[in-house]
Amino acid sequence: MSPPPIDAAMLESRVRRRLSEAGFTVERRDADGDGGLRVWHEPGRGVVVSWEPDAVPGEEHAARYRLIRGAVRLALRTLLADAGYHVREDEGRMIVTSRDQP
Repeated sequence: MSPPPIDAAMLESRVRRRLSEAGFTVERRDADGDGGLRVWHEPGRGVVVSWEPDAVPGEEHAARYRLIRGAVRLALRTLLADAGYHVREDEGRMIVTSRDQP
């Protein structure tokens, strides 16, 4: 028997809490600053998780940035999947839904 569906606000709250418990500082989508980990709900999609560095790296650091970005995204995906969420990539962001949603 499947668990009851989770509403959008509850799902966003649970995703934020899971990431915070793992040591991430989670910002609102509209928070000041250019970088960081942002989490918000988009109707029809799910909870969006986005990470960017505080500053855009110069050309000489592009390869290192890709490596770090990949490591952060892997950590985020692993944490959320381990918590039982469905995680997919879309337009460079992660879309998180409960397992009972597509």
